[in-house]
Amino acid sequence: METKDFFQDKQKSINWQITLKVFIIGIIAIALLVPKFMILGLIQERQTTAEVTNKEVMQKWSLAQTVRGPVLSIPYIERSFDSEGKETRDEIRECYILPKILNIGGEIFPEKRKRSIYETVVYESGIKIGGYFDATDFDQLNIPADDVLWEKAKILVAISDLRGISDKISFNWNDSTFSFLPGMENRLIGSNGISLPLSHFSYKDLPGKFQFTLRLKGSESLNFAPLGETTEVALLSKWNDPGFEGTFLPAVHNIDNNGFTARWKILNFNRNFPQQWKNDEYRVTDADFGVKLVTVADHYQKSSRSAKYAIMVILFVFLSFFLSEIIAKQKIHPFQYILVGFAVLIFYLLLLSISEQLGFNLAYLISAVAVIIMVLFYSRTFLKTWMNSLIQTLILTFSFGFIFVLMQLETYALLVGSIGLFAVLGLTMFFTRKINWYNES
Repeated sequence: METKDFFQDKQKSINWQITLKVFIIGIIAIALLVPKFMILGLIQERQTTAEVTNKEVMQKWSLAQTVRGPVLSIPYIERSFDSEGKETRDEIRECYILPKILNIGGEIFPEKRKRSIYETVVYESGIKIGGYFDATDFDQLNIPADDVLWEKAKILVAISDLRGISDKISFNWNDSTFSFLPGMENRLIGSNGISLPLSHFSYKDLPGKFQFTLRLKGSESLNFAPLGETTEVALLSKWNDPGFEGTFLPAVHNIDNNGFTARWKILNFNRNFPQQWKNDEYRVTDADFGVKLVTVADHYQKSSRSAKYAIMVILFVFLSFFLSEIIAKQKIHPFQYILVGFAVLIFYLLLLSISEQLGFNLAYLISAVAVIIMVLFYSRTFLKTWMNSLIQTLILTFSFGFIFVLMQLETYALLVGSIGLFAVLGLTMFFTRKINWYNES
């Protein structure tokens, strides 16, 4: 009877030790969340610093550019009459005429500017704008022909950041050439721009063909407004990470390692303003579209995404060490779990600091190899054989490799991650199915 009680007490002791060890491992894993969130905060802080630096460089170079135009602005006299038909007053108003055809072709030349360890993408561009204005029927606008002030007509082109203009702009109208003037009094199509007074303009000049070229510097994005009855835009660049933004996406585009090409074709039916109107009945600032020079996921974004998986890597490693304790009958001290957990966290600090200098992929390789080697040699000091240490580090290597694959995936990251975790759980269940957790005979 005493022998039976002894074995029962010993069995209870073993079960209690296993339960206590699982509890301690769980506490350690939860405690390691604190430095994990500190690392995430550091990544966010570095990313914010990089964004501030980028904005400073962009501010000094030239900001994102939006080009709207050309628009033909023609003043007219608006007369008021009393009940007896006598004119009581007259005011000068403006009517606006948009091009019948608007063709825009441009090439964007991206350039990387470096400040300290941070890189900012800016660009120069060559943009050719052409088309023609059709003859205008002022009867549709209820404007008498005699009240049209042709000699005060202007061509307006809105450019969001005038500092980006890097060459004089000549405007070809039919067979004549004019030079734009800086500034644009009318704010209907934008807050900044250039204008061209047409002092000798008359109804005989319509329809009229136009063409001009913009040499424009900017950063981040280049956008246009669909002001033509038919607007066609063709852009190309050596930048291979474009983001198409705005109201309209390109009808055709191609992206490869050599850059991108994109074409838009937009009709007047696709927007919410007509080809001509008077006063401020319509605005054209809500229909912009274009391209953004972006990096799909820079090293800060990837570092942040990978750090969010840190607890999963730690749990994988802790689980493998715990199973090694159960299967190989090799006790591992909680302090050793803590050091291995910190080694995994140090990986993310190395990744952040090295990626700022060498880029994400190379930094990931260097950091992973450094931590894997360190864990390999450290685990050999408390595991029985080299084989046990190799198995543990292979699991750590698999964890780092699995996370790296997820970083390269955008669309399928969640799907692959879910399937991967499901497979890991299934394999763990399979290999632990015969473990006698209670040492029952």
